[in-house]
Amino acid sequence: MNLDAVREQFEQRAFNYDGLIPSLIPHYREQHDLILQLIPFETNANIKVLDLGAGTGILSALILQAFPQAKVLAFDLAENMLKICQTNLSAFGKRLRLQQGNFAEDDFGSGYDLVVSGLAIHHLDSEGKQKLFHKLFDSMNPGGTLLIRDIVTGATPRLTEQYEQLWRQYMKANGEDGAAWFQNYLKEDIPSSVEDQTKWLAGAGFADAGCHWRYLNFAIFGAVKS
Repeated sequence: MNLDAVREQFEQRAFNYDGLIPSLIPHYREQHDLILQLIPFETNANIKVLDLGAGTGILSALILQAFPQAKVLAFDLAENMLKICQTNLSAFGKRLRLQQGNFAEDDFGSGYDLVVSGLAIHHLDSEGKQKLFHKLFDSMNPGGTLLIRDIVTGATPRLTEQYEQLWRQYMKANGEDGAAWFQNYLKEDIPSSVEDQTKWLAGAGFADAGCHWRYLNFAIFGAVKS
């Protein structure tokens, strides 16, 4: 992973990211509803949450709103993303903490009841993802839930090609330059299949590793630390 290139891209994109992303990611807002529904805690639960690759804080905001006792650490590589996250979520006060760093290498703490990650882990290669899954397992409390929303490959190269073609059509239909975005994707991103990643989660010790939702090359999947 070319970390400097990824960081630079997201530093530049931070200021129009929230307006742009629904034009690039199919069913983006519908995914939010499902992610919240998949969180297995009572709304008044005092949970400690890690938002890995938090960006401008959309998942952090959803969780802080839905779980009034939750405390969230928003962890991201890009300083500009975290600045916008802090501005957007200032009403939550000390319930939100921010940390800049590379989650593949840097310490992001422990004792988490819930870990969420949105469109971030695909920046790691296969080995990096497997190492991260072990690191996440160690960071979570028993009974903790992991939910990942990410871009993925198909189960076969032919399916991957078909999904990517339909994805480019989606971006073009929303007024975006699908070819240019796809070239950025090829340069920056290293997606893996859902099938491989759920297998790696199980290999890291997680239970109930599975896919909750999928549309072309986007998926919501996760597991539980039993």
